[in-house]
Amino acid sequence: MEEFYAYVKATIYKLIGFTCIVAAVLFAGGWWQYMSGWCIGSGLNIVYFFMLSSRSVRALKLPPPQAASFIRGGAVFRLVFICLAVIVILQFPSISLGAAVAGIFSYRVLVFADVLTARLRR
Repeated sequence: MEEFYAYVKATIYKLIGFTCIVAAVLFAGGWWQYMSGWCIGSGLNIVYFFMLSSRSVRALKLPPPQAASFIRGGAVFRLVFICLAVIVILQFPSISLGAAVAGIFSYRVLVFADVLTARLRR
């Protein structure tokens, strides 16, 4: 369990660091119009990852049939959360939807980078 907590903590730090690096690049490049979307999308991604992690920890304490339905219910809740957040983002034309979606999917970039670095180390 300690390994899982260490993974979650390291991943959240990576997500925050990646968010800050991309925000700095956007700032330095003069792409102001994308900064709010990127930061909001990345923030949603961090909240999503935290919700996923906490749900996984709680599911470990349940019997397998209950854990499966608990995980499925959490997946639906997280999907609804992201959909509602995107609907709210669409209400603000000053927020770039593309940048927000890129921020939401930034975890995928980190997973790819982790797998790539693990492969290169072997």
